[in-house]
Amino acid sequence: MAFACASTLARGAPNEIKVFTDELAAYQGQTLETHANQASRGPLRLMPEWSYGIAPNWELSLQLPFAFSTDRAANEGYRAELQYIAPHDEERGLYWGINVELAREAQLDERHFWNAEIIPIVGWRVERWHVVANPGFERALTGSGRVVRATPAAKAAYRALASNAFGVELYRDADGARTIYGAWDGKVGKSDINVGIGRGVGSNAERWVLKTIYEIAF
Repeated sequence: MAFACASTLARGAPNEIKVFTDELAAYQGQTLETHANQASRGPLRLMPEWSYGIAPNWELSLQLPFAFSTDRAANEGYRAELQYIAPHDEERGLYWGINVELAREAQLDERHFWNAEIIPIVGWRVERWHVVANPGFERALTGSGRVVRATPAAKAAYRALASNAFGVELYRDADGARTIYGAWDGKVGKSDINVGIGRGVGSNAERWVLKTIYEIAF
């Protein structure tokens, strides 16, 4: 968890600020997540994500990220994710899985390129605690920067009241910027919501980042 990561100063917050856990769309079920992230400097980023349970323990997701600055709005590419979580006890104990992403990156004022990311998922529940590590890495498939770069993330949360959990999320992005978030996970009606306030660490990290994820299952 000490390796945690996040967004760069030049680009603001990334489109997706999420620690992957064992949450999946049910088999033949669908979910719609909306990611919203705003850094102290940089554009507001919104990203709808549609997910479908293509098989037991397997989920396919499609993402369409957007950025909104003071003078313009732009689409920032598109992404596809495939996630697998091995069968396990959902109440306690160890679980594992993997998330694979293929993306066409097109962030504001940057050259477009194809990118691939692999994110192992290792989690553990005991009593009210839930701890997850994502020792991920990514590689550009086009362009000049075709090197493997680490993108680790981690989370520790404590379920305090009913379905409400409070915890810490840690991220480190491919450029080495790190951010630590205080986060809340809970429910609004039948929908899941995640809200976090992050503080950047290091000269190339954003000072403050606010992020939310709102998920509807149908």
